[in-house]
Amino acid sequence: MVHWGYVAPSWWRRPRDWGCPIVTGPTRPGSGRDAAAVAPARAPWPVRRYLLGIGTIALVALVSGTAYGFAWASQNARSVAVGALSFQADRAARSLEHAATQGKATIEDVAAQPGLDAALHGPVKGCALTASGGGPFPDLRLDIVNAAGQVGCSSGKDSQVFAPNVHADSSWLRTGLAASSAIVVWDVLDPVTGQRAAVIVTPVPGTGSPAGVVALFANLAPTAAALAHDLAGSRNASFTLVDEASQQVMSTSLTGAPATAALGQPFPDRQVSGEWTGLDGTPGLYSSHAVPSSDWRVYVGVPSSGVFAAARGGLLRGGIVGLVAILLLGAALFLLDRRVAGPLRAVTRAVVAAGRDPGAPRVSPGGTAELVTLATEVNAMLDVRAGHEAQLEHQATHDPLTGLPNTVLLRDRLEHALRRDRRGARVAVLSLGIDRFRTLNDALGPDAADRVLVELGDRLTAALRPGDTLARIGGDQFVVLCEDIDDAKQAACVTKRLRGCLDEPFHPAAEPVAVSCSVGVSLAAGHEQPPSATQLLREADSAMHQAKTAGTGWSLSDHSQQARATAYLDTERALRAALDRDELRVYYQPLLNVATGRVTGAEALVRWQHPTRGLVPPMEFIPVAEETGQIGAIGAFVLTEACFEAARWAAGGHPLTVSVNVAVGQLRDQGFVASVQAALAAAGLPAARLCLEVTESSMMRASGTETKALEELRRIGVRLAIDDFGTGYSSLSYLHQLPVDELKIDRSFINRIAAGNRDAHLVEAIMGMAHALGLEVVAEGVETAVQLDFLAELGCQQAQGYLFSPPIPAETMRDRFASGHSGQAKGASARDTSRA
Repeated sequence: MVHWGYVAPSWWRRPRDWGCPIVTGPTRPGSGRDAAAVAPARAPWPVRRYLLGIGTIALVALVSGTAYGFAWASQNARSVAVGALSFQADRAARSLEHAATQGKATIEDVAAQPGLDAALHGPVKGCALTASGGGPFPDLRLDIVNAAGQVGCSSGKDSQVFAPNVHADSSWLRTGLAASSAIVVWDVLDPVTGQRAAVIVTPVPGTGSPAGVVALFANLAPTAAALAHDLAGSRNASFTLVDEASQQVMSTSLTGAPATAALGQPFPDRQVSGEWTGLDGTPGLYSSHAVPSSDWRVYVGVPSSGVFAAARGGLLRGGIVGLVAILLLGAALFLLDRRVAGPLRAVTRAVVAAGRDPGAPRVSPGGTAELVTLATEVNAMLDVRAGHEAQLEHQATHDPLTGLPNTVLLRDRLEHALRRDRRGARVAVLSLGIDRFRTLNDALGPDAADRVLVELGDRLTAALRPGDTLARIGGDQFVVLCEDIDDAKQAACVTKRLRGCLDEPFHPAAEPVAVSCSVGVSLAAGHEQPPSATQLLREADSAMHQAKTAGTGWSLSDHSQQARATAYLDTERALRAALDRDELRVYYQPLLNVATGRVTGAEALVRWQHPTRGLVPPMEFIPVAEETGQIGAIGAFVLTEACFEAARWAAGGHPLTVSVNVAVGQLRDQGFVASVQAALAAAGLPAARLCLEVTESSMMRASGTETKALEELRRIGVRLAIDDFGTGYSSLSYLHQLPVDELKIDRSFINRIAAGNRDAHLVEAIMGMAHALGLEVVAEGVETAVQLDFLAELGCQQAQGYLFSPPIPAETMRDRFASGHSGQAKGASARDTSRA
């Protein structure tokens, strides 16, 4: 007796001076004009009139806005609702298409099982064929039917299924027997249930002609209701399936007699979207979308009453809020008149009392009546300002602590010096910073540290030549502007003299304090183009920090530093646009089973196809992406592309594993695990077919957040690998705690393998340790057959490298390694030859 056991998988699981100018003074003598002929000046408005004008304008705006809003709201609500319905219809159509595709895969799997001959000759006792529904097809039945229409095995429990030749002369059976692969017959009258159904059928090969078919019946009655349950964005959305060829209603989620009676009846001609009267007679809005590869169209509707009522209700509430706001504005204007205009009049009286010099320069009066009076009296106080201007100018251009020029004055003098010498060949900028000033400040206190800065300024000023400028630009940093400097040798002499004035200890407190400094020098000479003041200051500051880091005391600016920084910024800017411009490419390097030579997977590697620089290697832009935070977007792009590519391999009959590199910054993102799940779901790729690689050095720096993300990824079935193993000097006990599946031995060890050398023994030790921990081992950078043979003898499971293939585009990968031939890479023959 033949028994079949098959469970069909679940296919799916469930965005103006209004105050008029005043003519002052009499008519100019001798002009011939009569003073009485001059029109009287109109008095300026007081504050109260302005406030009344503001209130009136606000009220008019509210009324006008409300009237316009009522006209706009309905149209806007209609557009939004139709757009949402279009999205739902598209999702429903895709869900049906996806279900049909999965159904084809299901019945092809059943048809490929051995022992179907017994079921094709008659009913089989003890039949264990099962099918589970989901998504748009919750009610499924899986049948094995011979060419005469007799069911030999079925997941259905109704005895009518096994009635003699129950499917004889069925058009779907003839279509299935004539097909060369799995097809979908979208509208069939199922003789078992007497209901309309969609049949997914594939022929079972026989001698000469097909011996029968494997058919999956999907009852259409609950399909629309299932779509409404799974995909509807609101509870009152309805779904209707219509066969456009016959213009008949196949299924609807609407309930009631009118909707039920409409099943199988002609469907009124509709546009793609608009307003309609539903099958239940309810006015509403609808949109539709055709189901790919079928004559079906999905119509999604929603009652119009809820759409427009919600929009108008929201607008009414907004109008009420606006009216309340107007009332509050009136109260605020009243308070402003009482609390602003009154005090302003008091200030005016105070200013009048303070007026002294009528002959001072005048301010032109304007604005409200109070402000006109205030401006008139302020003119009497302008002479006070003249006494403070010099002091203010000094404060604006000098450091308040040391009295030295500040950044403003320094830049002004530097720009003047560069303009005097157009080529700027005899100008030098020295940036001086106190070493360990933060420690000195913490130890002595801010007051003593300030005394050190003042004394340092005095010493540096005494050491400078006449005409040089010493400025303090903030904190512990001073800048010296030197002119008439011909070369670096002269600049070095000035630097030595400046540093020498710090040899004597400072006495900011009871105990003497030794102070040293680092100096960065930037020369205008040597630039291809005349440098700017900003450029020289930046170069000197960079050189000073370089001297501090190296501990050399002073450093001369290297013009190439700016070029490198500029190149870095250019790369960063171009990289930000690379994703939007579709410049990133994903290449794949195959992974082979060392024992069989067959391709088992591939590592996804990102490349940048720059429009002018060509194919940019990852080492030139990945570090920039990690420092600037762009690695997350690039990683998400690579992950998505890799998942879809792996799904294509599987669809072609090659279920290979794809490996994707992950930066530690991605693991810190709380949404990373969810993004991985979303990428897998979108591609329809099982989690076990994805392997995420994290470098060993990143693993060693992993905190609780990163480890938690790794554990969550492991729980959902994603494989994890430690990349570049052997370069991070990881602790073995720590390695034992990490939730990983694979170790990838770094190529630096593989490249140095030779009989008896230390690297060979180290590789052997790593493999023994990995096998003891139950981890698979992948060797990177395999380039020779000797290396491959050595790895095979040690029991290495997988390998990758240029011996087999360099990283290649996805199209080449599919043609070469997933084309359905031997499934072997070109390096397999090299290994076999070497062993022979």
